[in-house]
Amino acid sequence: MKSRFFKVLCTLLVGICMVSTFSACQSNGFRVGVVTGTTFEEKAKEYSKVKEVMLYKDDNLTLQELVNKRIDGVITDRLVGLYGIKQGNFKGLRLAGDFIYKETIAVAVRQEDDALRQAINSALENMISDGTYKTISERYFGRNILEGVDYQKTVSKDVPAKDSSLERVKKAGKIRFAMSGGYPPFNYFTANDALVGFDVEIGKGVAKRLGVQYEPVTTDWSGILEGLRSGRYDGIFGSMAVTTKRLEVVDFTDPYYYSGAQLIVREDSKVKSPDDLK
Repeated sequence: MKSRFFKVLCTLLVGICMVSTFSACQSNGFRVGVVTGTTFEEKAKEYSKVKEVMLYKDDNLTLQELVNKRIDGVITDRLVGLYGIKQGNFKGLRLAGDFIYKETIAVAVRQEDDALRQAINSALENMISDGTYKTISERYFGRNILEGVDYQKTVSKDVPAKDSSLERVKKAGKIRFAMSGGYPPFNYFTANDALVGFDVEIGKGVAKRLGVQYEPVTTDWSGILEGLRSGRYDGIFGSMAVTTKRLEVVDFTDPYYYSGAQLIVREDSKVKSPDDLK
């Protein structure tokens, strides 16, 4: 009798665990993966049902861990996520709901480099108006990612600058833009060790319009702002989001694209949207 009782009890417990993602068997919460140093880490920690935020060096690893069921979800950029799923041929993954939030992506420059910032703005505006931006965007994403967005200039009433930052770059004959080099499809290395990506192509277009050579600098993301402030490079052209905290130490150009944080889960997950993690 006791043996039969325990068998029935175990069967009932297993059934209870399968009823809902949010059952007692999931009471400890969810494990969510993000790329280290991104704003997605802060957002993941805001959800009450996220028990642990796992940090990885790139989204190839986050998606692989998700497929292998070591984590329950990934928060990343929507475009990066879709690109990663396609390139990595990761089966059984899906987007969960709409954007968690949107980000403005621009080029970071030193706060004293107003003339350079304005020159980059003019170059970006030219690329957008003459169709160059659209061509590059369609090559990577299949569409113009600025189409239909509410485009807002970073500084609405900008006074013409008189500092020597643009002159400095022109005298050097090159402009040095920093990035991580590990953020496909925006900036990354191919198997042949060539640096490519959306950021790279837009950056080259800007350099061409400034009349200087394009020189990329790949560096660790965790110290990239300090490198800019110390003068190791002229700007950060590596998919950096404009945030209040970053604006305390650097300035930003007008946006060159808008990003959106996205939750990705396995197809068999009961999570339908980020609201299920609250």
